[in-house]
Amino acid sequence: MKPSATGLVAIVWLAAVSHAAAGMTVVTLTDVARARIDALSFFLFTYLVIAWVVKLIWNQLAKTFTSLPRLKYLQALGVVFITGLLFYVVLTMISGARELLTPGAWEKQGTGYRMREGGPALPDKEARREALREIQSVIWSYAKSHEGNAPASPFVKDIDPALWSFQGGGLYCLMPDVKPGVGRDVLIYEPSSAGARRFVLLADGSIEDRPEGTLKTQLNEQLKR
Repeated sequence: MKPSATGLVAIVWLAAVSHAAAGMTVVTLTDVARARIDALSFFLFTYLVIAWVVKLIWNQLAKTFTSLPRLKYLQALGVVFITGLLFYVVLTMISGARELLTPGAWEKQGTGYRMREGGPALPDKEARREALREIQSVIWSYAKSHEGNAPASPFVKDIDPALWSFQGGGLYCLMPDVKPGVGRDVLIYEPSSAGARRFVLLADGSIEDRPEGTLKTQLNEQLKR
């Protein structure tokens, strides 16, 4: 029995519908879950394509070297999988040896690692919070005598310049046009020498830590306003 034209149209329409109507329950993925599924599907697709390429190359070589057996696709999948595991083990051993030979020289940045820059040792988290509290106290006092405004730059005559020196090297960064006590914009943040996660002083007086990528995005959004 051949499907009617109406049935085909209905099938195409149902496949194209992006969400249900009439109060029906709709189950959707979060942005994070969707991104992970996209990454996994791309990895799986690449894995299957590489296995097909390996099978093709192997069988071409088998025509020249008759001692080589013909390779089936499932066997090619196994070869690629085992080879990937071997590479993973080798890279893990290299990373371990690198850390043993240069202990403490590497710091985490996002999903990877980078060489820790030379200079003063990074203070602990509590000391970093206390340093920001000290800066907050000075800025809030400054704002009381300047119509609620933060200093236009770190180097004003009413504030000791040494206050802006970060113990791990570099200077604290001051965001422009942010009023103390108003909103939750970033007012002060640590320099890049603080590592992959930096503490920030928000306009409402709270101190939080931010991953480097998240902080960069937030700062860009503030500057665009």
